[in-house]
Amino acid sequence: MRIAVCDDEPLVLEYVKRALDRLPEVDDCQVFSEPGGLLDAVRDGQRFGIVIMDIEWNGKEAGITAAEQLGRLDAEARIIYMTGYTRQYVQQIFLRPANLSGFLMKPVDEALLREHVHKAMEEQETARKGLLVKSKSTMVTIRFDSILYLESAGHVVTIHTQTENHSCYDRLEKLLERLPESFLQCHKSYIVNLNEIQRIEGNRILMTNGTEIPISKSRYGDTRSRYFRYMEGLLFSEGKKS
Repeated sequence: MRIAVCDDEPLVLEYVKRALDRLPEVDDCQVFSEPGGLLDAVRDGQRFGIVIMDIEWNGKEAGITAAEQLGRLDAEARIIYMTGYTRQYVQQIFLRPANLSGFLMKPVDEALLREHVHKAMEEQETARKGLLVKSKSTMVTIRFDSILYLESAGHVVTIHTQTENHSCYDRLEKLLERLPESFLQCHKSYIVNLNEIQRIEGNRILMTNGTEIPISKSRYGDTRSRYFRYMEGLLFSEGKKS
């Protein structure tokens, strides 16, 4: 596993790199003192399984913008944010699309850093697996991390991904049984990927691609509860330290 650490504080970079170098799963750890250098490295072909990104740069949330750009350059890279200003950015991080795996408070606790790295590795392993369906008389495997949402109409389920759609004859409930816990049925006709939710507004979900998904009355409470529990899980480090 190759990991990149991006922060403007040399002592933070040194501390986090030393901690990561002690992990046997980490093959290489590179540090960057500003987001532009990291993005240039990725554009030049370097790939990092995990990026640990500081949020605030010169008083601005440049790390969140960089993580969004990184997601367009490398859809598989997982992001772990770190900041000393947790309350200021706790809402903003979920309004911008990124492959978010964790959130660390400064000063970074090494034990929590290890937990977040291992969690991100497990998420990558799960994402490499996929949903096997028969679409247009051909068996296809659709990676879980590429799925935005599933939509049912009659006996046909359309699986909407980041780049294309696949249709199959199946029941939405049966497909849900084969999906990981990051998927939630919010309506009798829709299953959404929690990682692709931008926000919930009233009785609708706004996805990262701009699509609006309805939430049924019977599933409203469970949908909001599951989503916010998921958000709290990403902020596990804050609750652990407080």
